[in-house]
Amino acid sequence: MKLSSKILASLVTFPCPRCRYKVEIQLLDARVQVYRYCPCCRARIRLVDADGSMFGGLEEVDLAMEQLTKALKGLF
Repeated sequence: MKLSSKILASLVTFPCPRCRYKVEIQLLDARVQVYRYCPCCRARIRLVDADGSMFGGLEEVDLAMEQLTKALKGLF
């Protein structure tokens, strides 16, 4: 399993834009840009990765892990 898959399954919190209640989501929710409802005020919140930085960042993480794995295999 790639590290990016584990990262996407991670839970993060952010404040609701309306009532500031801490909403918990998986990072995958932000990547696929879904809507979530605040459990406190029921505001509909759209999660947006406007510049695609999450997608690019996850690819960089996987590439770095592959390079690290190759380097470690070369040492042993």
